[in-house]
Amino acid sequence: MLLALATIVLAASLGPCSSCHSVIVVTESGAAVPAAQVTFFDPRGMRDVEITDAKGAATAHSGFMPVTVRIVAAGYEPQTATLERNGQTVTMERLLPLIGSVRVATGSQQSLHSLPVAASLLDRTALSFHTSPTMDAMLRALPGFDRTRSNSAFTNYGQLRVSFSGAGNDRGLVLVNGIPAQDGFGGQVDWLAYPPGEVERAELLRGAGSWLYGAGAIGGVLDLKTFGPEGSAPASGTLTLIGGAPDLLEQSLNLRAELSAKLGASVSAQSQRLAYYDLPPAYRSPVDEIAQSASQVVAVRLRFAASPQTVVEAGGRIAADHQQEGRPNYTFARRLTQSDLRVSHTTANSVLDAQIYTRNAFIVNTADQFPAKPGVLLYVQDVSTGESGAALGWSIESAKSAFRIRADARWIRGETNQYGNAGVLQNAGRGAQLLDGIAAGATVRGKRIEVVVGVRTDSATLANASLINVKGSTATHQFPLARTDSAVSPLLALRFDLTPRLALRISQGAGFRPPYLNELVRGFVIGSVTFLPNPGLIPERSGTTSAGLDWVSGTQRLSADVMHTIVNNAIMFRTVGANIQQRSNVAQTRTDGITLTYARSVGSCGRLSMWGTEQSARVTAGPAAIDGKLLQYVPQTSFGFSYDVHTGRADLGVRATYLGQTYADDFNTQPLGTAVLVGAHARLHLNGGDSIVINIDNAANAHYLSSVDRYGTPLLVSAGLMVPVGRREPEQPCSAPAP
Repeated sequence: MLLALATIVLAASLGPCSSCHSVIVVTESGAAVPAAQVTFFDPRGMRDVEITDAKGAATAHSGFMPVTVRIVAAGYEPQTATLERNGQTVTMERLLPLIGSVRVATGSQQSLHSLPVAASLLDRTALSFHTSPTMDAMLRALPGFDRTRSNSAFTNYGQLRVSFSGAGNDRGLVLVNGIPAQDGFGGQVDWLAYPPGEVERAELLRGAGSWLYGAGAIGGVLDLKTFGPEGSAPASGTLTLIGGAPDLLEQSLNLRAELSAKLGASVSAQSQRLAYYDLPPAYRSPVDEIAQSASQVVAVRLRFAASPQTVVEAGGRIAADHQQEGRPNYTFARRLTQSDLRVSHTTANSVLDAQIYTRNAFIVNTADQFPAKPGVLLYVQDVSTGESGAALGWSIESAKSAFRIRADARWIRGETNQYGNAGVLQNAGRGAQLLDGIAAGATVRGKRIEVVVGVRTDSATLANASLINVKGSTATHQFPLARTDSAVSPLLALRFDLTPRLALRISQGAGFRPPYLNELVRGFVIGSVTFLPNPGLIPERSGTTSAGLDWVSGTQRLSADVMHTIVNNAIMFRTVGANIQQRSNVAQTRTDGITLTYARSVGSCGRLSMWGTEQSARVTAGPAAIDGKLLQYVPQTSFGFSYDVHTGRADLGVRATYLGQTYADDFNTQPLGTAVLVGAHARLHLNGGDSIVINIDNAANAHYLSSVDRYGTPLLVSAGLMVPVGRREPEQPCSAPAP
């Protein structure tokens, strides 16, 4: 194994000279893009403009030392890229791309068709046509995203979890710009901290990702890319004001600018207010009123080109939101602050990348005495989390091979305290975790074949954990809890081109997830149901086998992927008494599923996309009462449809999503029903560059449950104005040839 890796390293190191600076511009399917305008920027902001030749290649003038490149071509979205190596390939996205490309799947930018594993993508066009007010609602259009009912503006924060490819709750990893986004203590995602207007790409690896990303990536990895600086480029951005019914108000600003020859910056800011009656009949009371949600987010990013090879990026994010769920003392509020620093050093064909981050979150959760005394305080619970992390990666890549190694660590500290209506402490829990690992992977590419081999070792250390339960005047202490768990997660993936248009992919991978501190030490109440922690939980281990076929023609793409996942020592809520559930290790869960995706170009300016998933995610060994039951919040059937069209004066989009049957409990006695959600988007371009935006979400006003105690958002009709700030991109005609 070591000899093979050394051979790959040596082969990848032999590349073009470091004094040469060229790019190759291609489409999602790998075809050359001739006659594209390529602007090279050096650290001083000087420009060198070139045109790609028939092979899609463009080379900077001799002696010019560029650090970034901006590419403009008719029929494609303008692209800005950091130059990581000589001869670097830059993939252009059509204004309405048919295939698309992602980096999250293997660490290399590759088209969805050429990947050896299954992946999904929401590109810039799909996200710009969004109709939903929150990012988690937007993601129901992403194949493989199971938590299609996620409703972050009106849901208890503990419900904001993820499941990918049917693997089950908490068995997926979420990254934002490469940084873990799940709360280290509780595992939930603060979706309101990442509004749709700021997110520019959503890439999802479907299936085992622990081989590269570590703990939690059992069912897949979602990576969101947000608005950021573009190096040496004039100021540009958008100011958006939107209002709608029944009660929606949204204001946002995205602005990027060049502050000096070497320094670029961006700022994103949004505030949102939304209100509707969110409590279903079983959870209503005479004191109920309309529920209200408000959120604010500000994110700043800086990019400094220290030298032609070295780039430093820094970011900061502040987010806060508050929810009043429809009656007194039924609320929660949260705050989040985050900062990060990243340094990248590139040579002709290698990249050395280091990143650190720190994040603090604080949540206050208030529950009332429903149903006995609705509106009367039951308890106030606060949860504080502090976490920090670091990652170091090195990769070398050539046309025929790649090698990468990555090491990372997260240090998490968390504490929860619950006080009764008289301010008396009822229970408390606290602890710390260290998650660390190291991964190595190699890719070998031939004319018709690609093989990826990877392996990662992980360890999870629990320290200083304790629980306090108070009954009357008696306090029960449980401490200390301390242990270390470890795992090895391999991956073997293969893609073989059966014909020039038809590719076969097969993969086998493993996964590892240690329990969150929240699962070990925090209890809570929803309605009349008490949810207990379990300090005796052990980590989950998994194995995933997947296979798929991917076919493309000039105007169409069709793919089918089957997936089989086994999770041992699976952690889930188990009913242990009347109105009492406790997180427990059940013996085994199994998921068998198939996902079909289809896309086609409609003329030169339209795109039709459809996808569907059928899966059976169930307990296959464990207590008799739940053996054979379906996993909570994992739908059996999901379906999505979209049609987008771009013209010089209007961008139009239609969306439809089918939310299949799923259950909120382990006994499958709390069905959430089914629903079809339809949305429409129109952006009308005015003279001067301004646009009028009209959105309709849940057009049929479907009444559906997002959780057992919440309705999803009703019909939302909104309209607003988008005003360009600074540089205004010229309209790109939909005249590119078919892929």
